[in-house]
Amino acid sequence: MPAPLSHLPRFFQVLASCLPAPLCPPLRTARTELCRSLHLAFRLASTHRRVVVLEPCQGPCEGRISVRLPAGVDWGCPPAVPLPPSLADSGWRDGRPRPITVMPQRRAAANVWFLHHGQEALCLRLELSGAVELLRYRPLLRAWTRC
Repeated sequence: MPAPLSHLPRFFQVLASCLPAPLCPPLRTARTELCRSLHLAFRLASTHRRVVVLEPCQGPCEGRISVRLPAGVDWGCPPAVPLPPSLADSGWRDGRPRPITVMPQRRAAANVWFLHHGQEALCLRLELSGAVELLRYRPLLRAWTRC
């Protein structure tokens, strides 16, 4: 018996999620910068046994790493993009990123950073344990996927 037509959109969504779709070049560069900066912050914190602060677009100074985004990439989650399901009930609403404090024991102040380029978006979630989750909003699927 053929599948009902009501299941076709979900079928195509699952199929599309299996297909690789590269990030646009500005978001790919931003993802690399985020990962590089976070790795550097954890490395410096453990090597020097001091707190390191990772913050968006600030001037460099001791104990702080500034994350700069490529042209066309903005901080925040666009209004047309829903929050990831894991953040839906978190109370997180504003788009401004707050500094991330990284401690020597591979721990961090939990934080969420969103950045976007047009309809594509990235979400960096950092837990207190230092675990990092990088999600990507795929407009074609209208869903968040692991990046």
